[in-house]
Amino acid sequence: MTEDQRQRFAEALQRVAGDEEMLVMLANIAAEDGPPMLKQVQSSVENGNLTEAARTGHALKGLLSTFESGAPVNELQPFIDAARNEDTDTAKVAHRSVSPKLEQLMVEIQALAASP
Repeated sequence: MTEDQRQRFAEALQRVAGDEEMLVMLANIAAEDGPPMLKQVQSSVENGNLTEAARTGHALKGLLSTFESGAPVNELQPFIDAARNEDTDTAKVAHRSVSPKLEQLMVEIQALAASP
């Protein structure tokens, strides 16, 4: 891990008791599972399958919460709630708002996974 990564993921390191190898291993899992989950949420929203969007969004929140407990991960909850309530318009707006931020977090996690 680089010093920048240590600083960026300082809270995540605390959650794994400072074990950098463990955090990198978890980053590898998230780097593999996260992108397809992001695509599934997008597809579900586009297809109007809000039940699936909520389910996958909830799983994505769990996957990413190891790395970030604040924004943008906590911003998934309004999307999940809207999707669970079948509120299409609110779900779409919430998804458009959080999606780019989640994609950026995923880039950072993928870089962490690739670190020596």
